[in-house]
Amino acid sequence: MEIDIEKWIDESPKNLQLSRQAVHVILKAISGDSDLRAGMIIKGGTLLGIRYGSDRYTTDIDFSTGKKLSDIDLDNFEESFNEALDISEAMLNYGLKCQVQSHKIQPNPQGTFPTIKIKIAYCMRSNESHMKRLKEKNAPLVISIDYSFNEQSYNTEILELGDDSDGLKAYGICDLLAEKIRSVLQQVPRERNREQDIYDINFLLTTLGEFSNDEKYKILDSLLHKSEGREIDNFLNKDGILDPEIKRRSGERYLDLKDTVNELPDFEESYEKIVTFFQSLPWELFGK
Repeated sequence: MEIDIEKWIDESPKNLQLSRQAVHVILKAISGDSDLRAGMIIKGGTLLGIRYGSDRYTTDIDFSTGKKLSDIDLDNFEESFNEALDISEAMLNYGLKCQVQSHKIQPNPQGTFPTIKIKIAYCMRSNESHMKRLKEKNAPLVISIDYSFNEQSYNTEILELGDDSDGLKAYGICDLLAEKIRSVLQQVPRERNREQDIYDINFLLTTLGEFSNDEKYKILDSLLHKSEGREIDNFLNKDGILDPEIKRRSGERYLDLKDTVNELPDFEESYEKIVTFFQSLPWELFGK
């Protein structure tokens, strides 16, 4: 799938163009480096923006890999990432400097599903004060990356960024929806709120229209696999999403999204659409 990422940048509000250029530098760096490209599969809100046209503002980029955290050396990973960023900067010629500012592991390196939280600092090379702070690893402008390990992918595609790189691995629509739905269900055991996933799922269902029976099968199959070990087995049935605590957490901060999107759909209508879709999945074929 070819992506017009320059159009995504050009059509953004002026105050977002610099951050989107930084995202472009980062994505090109990953797609242009064989080791990074092989292990980092993009998902989440940024993917919805560049692939499906979502206007929800985010400065995060989410990636997954089937690898275990022990499979990589973090110092070598950071060094390789910085080298790839240098090459990408030169090729895109935005006048930007991007650099890994920090990384930390959450919840802990021994966890079953650890995530590396990476901050990529960026600034214009012409801004001397910002360049100084970037070198000191104290830059004010950052793109946050969540890089999740031990996350299997079942339906992926290649995004071509309109250049001579080998493309970027991305979640296909079935994995993307499966992961978004899983995050909604996980709100209860994790005691967190994922109002953005309600917006994102509703956006995809509204934008893409009807899904085929085969697609619904793949979504549910992916959801069940991705939910293993996540403490949500009691929600993995046709009526699981009707749990009132899931709805309460989904809507608690939903109105906060109004500052991140052009138009915020009604929560009740959005949630009902998601419930209808969830219940239309072929649960009976999986004995659920």
